[in-house]
Amino acid sequence: MIYGRAFTEWPQRVVADHGDELRVLLTPGTAGSGPALWIRSMRDNDPTARGQLLEAYAHRTWEMGAWVWQRTTRLAVMYADRWFSIAPIWDERREFRGWYVNFQLPFTRTVDGIDTSDLHIDLVVEPDLTYRWKDEDEYALAIRLGLVPDDWQQAIESAREQALEMVERRDGPFGEDWRSIPV
Repeated sequence: MIYGRAFTEWPQRVVADHGDELRVLLTPGTAGSGPALWIRSMRDNDPTARGQLLEAYAHRTWEMGAWVWQRTTRLAVMYADRWFSIAPIWDERREFRGWYVNFQLPFTRTVDGIDTSDLHIDLVVEPDLTYRWKDEDEYALAIRLGLVPDDWQQAIESAREQALEMVERRDGPFGEDWRSIPV
């Protein structure tokens, strides 16, 4: 949820629930919904739509649309006490492609499932544990638009360091064997 409204909704299968750590699986063909501008950016490979989406968030004017998850299988390892999730990713051939670290609010449980909010910056970690930051320009724009308050920025900086330390130490999901998709 962001500003009291949903901005993505995906039914996912719970693989493990350890209270403060939740593992949920999203597979190709899963029908969900997301912001229409995000859908356009994915469908048409349109990077301008993503900037427009941040503007829509700032003005509370985004519209939702239906979307079917495609190509990759993702197991999100989400935390109730961390500002990121770590998602091992597999391609269409079920080959492990690495991890996607999504910076987001710690999850909270609701009557409908869980709630969190994307924080507009991501870390892509390859199987050999090399990494690259993704969407730093969008994160900077989100800050300029007032979508990321100062106290969140401090928490995100701390979370960025924590995630990199986990990569370097092969801690948590970075130390697990992901050759096959957990079912």
